[in-house]
Amino acid sequence: MRTADALDQFWADDPGTIRAFLKVQPHYEKLAEEVAYVLEKNVQTSDIEYSAVTFRAKTVDRFCEKLTRKTYKDPLTEITDIAGVRVVFLYPKDRPQLETIIEKEFHVVEKVDKVDDEQSDRFGYGALHYLVKLNKNASGARYDDLKGLVCEIQVRTILQDAWAIVAHHLSYKQESDVPKQLRRKLNALSGQFMLTDNLFDQLRDEQLRYKDTLRTQISEREADFLKNTINADNLVEFLNWRLPDREPPTVRGAGVLRLLLKENGYTTLSALDTLWRRTHEAVKAYETKYPIVDPKTGGPTRRSQMGAIAIALYIIDGKTYPYRGKQLEDRTKEFRHLVKD
Repeated sequence: MRTADALDQFWADDPGTIRAFLKVQPHYEKLAEEVAYVLEKNVQTSDIEYSAVTFRAKTVDRFCEKLTRKTYKDPLTEITDIAGVRVVFLYPKDRPQLETIIEKEFHVVEKVDKVDDEQSDRFGYGALHYLVKLNKNASGARYDDLKGLVCEIQVRTILQDAWAIVAHHLSYKQESDVPKQLRRKLNALSGQFMLTDNLFDQLRDEQLRYKDTLRTQISEREADFLKNTINADNLVEFLNWRLPDREPPTVRGAGVLRLLLKENGYTTLSALDTLWRRTHEAVKAYETKYPIVDPKTGGPTRRSQMGAIAIALYIIDGKTYPYRGKQLEDRTKEFRHLVKD
């Protein structure tokens, strides 16, 4: 049944249910927003890499459309996904930490693992589902209308989320819905998604081992470390080593800086180290005369690691700098006499 037809039917047959839904629907919107806020704040302060935390509450159209597919004695009690939150994260190994956050921050009514549950429908690539209520410590007028309401939380990796989007587009709810000629391909694809999820975990583990190797080189075999050709990861480790009291870049920011260094002929960590040793006193003098303002305190502050290296490049020979201009060129010329041989 079309959504518009469903709405018309229920207005005619059961207007009381729709009125009851419209009365509580704003509370479910607030509940979904609150649950999403708590989750995102906790995820941000953890080591979990995530893509998005989203939320929604069912509209009256979606509510009525659901009533056409199932029979409910008490829809507002039996339909448990009126408020919904979705957490999409990157690496499967982070899931236990997400479970800990959810189970600590909320009262768990139900937990269903649609990936590991052997009794679940094997078609598709599932997710972890929770039904939760706000904890007792959520008190005060802000929460008075939300107590006792249930919110669904879906916890998915990026690939689980991608699979769900594709499956929704194909409109297959269960394996028996799928034509025979497509069933094998869809199940094989689901297995490939799961395998790729595990490969993402392995890739991250390999990256962490590589960073540990770099730190060992810095502390024990400095000369070996400096022989490395610059990449985003070893550039981050170099900057944290040589410029530890400045704000570090993200890996993406380090990638931008790597390209800038390459354009100026600096392709190894040894060359970069020489650049910094020759210019760091000049950069310090430049920053003393031309400080930048900390937006939080209003006082002078040091440039980031990326900013300091960029200034060093311009001081030493005036080569390409992304924010170059006549004023910057004139300023940096003042300090070239401080560059060491």
